[in-house]
Amino acid sequence: MKPVRFDELRAFCRVDGWACTSDKPGRTTSKHEVWMKSLPSGSTLRVVISKGRGEYSPELVAHILKHELRVTESEFWSAVRTGQAPPRPDERPPRPEGELLPLSLVRALVAAGYSPAELSGLSLAEAKKLLKRR
Repeated sequence: MKPVRFDELRAFCRVDGWACTSDKPGRTTSKHEVWMKSLPSGSTLRVVISKGRGEYSPELVAHILKHELRVTESEFWSAVRTGQAPPRPDERPPRPEGELLPLSLVRALVAAGYSPAELSGLSLAEAKKLLKRR
């Protein structure tokens, strides 16, 4: 892993749609910039970038890419070179197809002896009929 200059990290954040929050009114950060990005999953990423003109060591870069930016080294450099944001898959689990049953109804059916596999794919009306039978 090669070192990353502070301005390269800043360029990545701009390309990837991060917001610099340290420059907002009321914030008094003189040595660092705080950048944040909200993901579709609801989680928020945060990275602190030095305002200096130096660079981060390869060890620190590895940590920043993995834990703060959540991208690979190749995605990072591609975004910096091309100006194209890296693909970020939606981190939310896929929503099940079909009608969703209320949790209270599912719990009641499981307590009545039905397995979750037996409840899979049932409509609300079918699930209510099962509960009435027991």
